[in-house]
Amino acid sequence: MRTAPRQTDADRFTEALSPRLMGPRLAAALGADGPTHVLDAKFEPGLRAELLYEHAGQLVRGDLLSPDVLPPGGAGVVEPGVVLSPFPHDPDLPGLPTVMDPAALADALAGALPLTATGRPAPRCRVRLLRYRPGKRATVLVTIGGARYVAKVYHQERKAAAVAEEAPRLLGAAPRHGELAFAPVAGVVPGLRVVVQDVVAGAPLDSLIGCRGTTAAGLARGVQRAAQALAELHSLPLVSGRARPVDAELHRFTLRADRIATVDPVVGRAAMRLAHRLMRVHDRLPAQRTGTVHGDCKPSQFLLSADRVHLLDLDHCGTSDQAGDVGTFLATLRQLELRHGLAGRFPSGATAFADAAELFLFAYLRSAGPGHDLARIRWQEAVALERKSLRAFARAPRSPLAGALISEAERCLDNLREAA
Repeated sequence: MRTAPRQTDADRFTEALSPRLMGPRLAAALGADGPTHVLDAKFEPGLRAELLYEHAGQLVRGDLLSPDVLPPGGAGVVEPGVVLSPFPHDPDLPGLPTVMDPAALADALAGALPLTATGRPAPRCRVRLLRYRPGKRATVLVTIGGARYVAKVYHQERKAAAVAEEAPRLLGAAPRHGELAFAPVAGVVPGLRVVVQDVVAGAPLDSLIGCRGTTAAGLARGVQRAAQALAELHSLPLVSGRARPVDAELHRFTLRADRIATVDPVVGRAAMRLAHRLMRVHDRLPAQRTGTVHGDCKPSQFLLSADRVHLLDLDHCGTSDQAGDVGTFLATLRQLELRHGLAGRFPSGATAFADAAELFLFAYLRSAGPGHDLARIRWQEAVALERKSLRAFARAPRSPLAGALISEAERCLDNLREAA
């Protein structure tokens, strides 16, 4: 008697990505009927496979485990071996249920915020989820005592401590009359791994790019202000001991490409070739300009107000090659253009993504002054494109986006005279 071949992890992950297949399974496990959507996913062959579902209006984290390590009894497990964690329960964010409980959060904030001093009755509190990355971080809007704050729940105590320590240093070092600003830290709750920051107003830069109502002049002004703010960040003294060497990242690229090749040889081999090419070209580039970096620089991180540009999310702040911030910003615009193209959509308005990228690049070079090499920025753009391609594969292994991003990175290197 012939037995059916055992499903590979990639096959099982593809099955777990299907709302049509997973909807009835989640309904049976959770006892609720309703539409099912996959909001996020992360697949690293041989390491982990995570999904974020929305089912019947409820968020659910799913961890695809190997059949050999599934918990006994099958409680909270649905085919093809997905362990369910209904929000706000997350095995990597133990403080999240407390944060999402308004009464419990008000008690936890006692003494951490000026309006919640110890010894006074806890004021009324409201909590609204803004963003959730399973196993990594949750961001919520907190309204308490008539004031509003953004609270971020981290998966690691050291990550929360680093943000709480470095953000005030950056705030104190920022020029008083420049563009750059940061959201002040209002309080810290170490036991919950929570950092609370003031709410700052403004328009995200990414909302201007491709927006129907944005004029070319308005977009140019916003992009130039963001470039000025980044140049000001790069002029600040070192405030972080977190080093982010690019050599270590290139090595991780090869490891991830090798794992991808076990489930998709075409994408895996292309990612491996690009990683090795990046290493070869790097050896011929001018010396890097090391200093304070944001570490995750993209249009959505810039919040534009009338007089300042707030730079958000300091989670990846550290010390590294400052060309990496510029390259990551440019790569994000390339990625947005690719996504629109693959979906058959194109940005409206007079200025395309490529034009916005050039505006940002040359505005940054003018603001930052001498010491930055264009070839190194373009190389870092290719690095960021490979990073994004690996993430794109992790989120949707069957999507053509990962391969398209690798091709864009190769074109970046083709245009460098050092790559000849």
